[in-house]
Amino acid sequence: MKKVVYRGIRDISVVDAPEVNPGRGEVKIKIKYCGICGSDLHEYLHGPFPESPFGHEACGEIVALGEGVTDFIIGERVCSVIPGSFAEFINCPVERVLKIPADMDWKRAAVVEPLSGAAYALDKAQIKGNEAVLIAGCGTVGLMILLGLKATGVKNIYMSDLLDYRRDKAMQLGATLTWNPLEIKTSTKIKELTGGKGVDMAIEAVGIEATLKDCLSSVKFGGKVIVQGIFTERALVHMLGFVTRETTMIGTNSINPQLALAWIETGKIQPERVVTNIIPLEKIKEEGFEVLAGKSTKDIKILVAPFGA
Repeated sequence: MKKVVYRGIRDISVVDAPEVNPGRGEVKIKIKYCGICGSDLHEYLHGPFPESPFGHEACGEIVALGEGVTDFIIGERVCSVIPGSFAEFINCPVERVLKIPADMDWKRAAVVEPLSGAAYALDKAQIKGNEAVLIAGCGTVGLMILLGLKATGVKNIYMSDLLDYRRDKAMQLGATLTWNPLEIKTSTKIKELTGGKGVDMAIEAVGIEATLKDCLSSVKFGGKVIVQGIFTERALVHMLGFVTRETTMIGTNSINPQLALAWIETGKIQPERVVTNIIPLEKIKEEGFEVLAGKSTKDIKILVAPFGA
């Protein structure tokens, strides 16, 4: 079978590897799509994390069952969350496999995992639905947060991003207002929009010092800052405002697939609209990672299709 091997910074390749039967408590999945996650791009550009998640946003069909597996059947459609899924097949422990509706569109299935990250973050933030929210970043993370907020009933959602096409996508998906933070100072704009009060919650979805500062300076007294962006460099933050405004800051780094599926079932959101391209496995480097690393003028979420779109 074909699979992607990660060797280091900007060093990946597609190789032939033997197919292996699933072990006890595992299922073998024929991969339909595996999305390129922001964490994958960070590893590609900066090096592996201590526990590498490279290639984990997968969906596909079960083609074999390991010993002791009774809760799944061959032919069942599933999502899986396990590294190494930039491949034609993957063996996955059943605890990392999620059943999906048989009629779910494959592109929608492919983004259940990133939507699950938004679900976890908003659940941890105890979002109620009546808040005013700032999202710093209109990439996949920020857009999934936007969709989660829409599913929860939040009406006032403001977003910032440097790139026009990302802001356009945010508006298409229901953001109230977007702007370029290099052209419009975010904290000033938020005060203007909220009568000087600030937003109830700000969500950092980029992973850089500037957007974290924008979030901290834009929340109201007693507000919350949720940090979901992946930081590869230290952020120097003056903590006086954090202390005097009694801000709560929460980091999030997990998923809640059940809540994400519940959001989808409401019919209020179509997370597959975030997908901008589907590429073959053989082109993952040049048409996937290098495109995203080069600040593409059109691509946000790229799916890899080992057996074709």
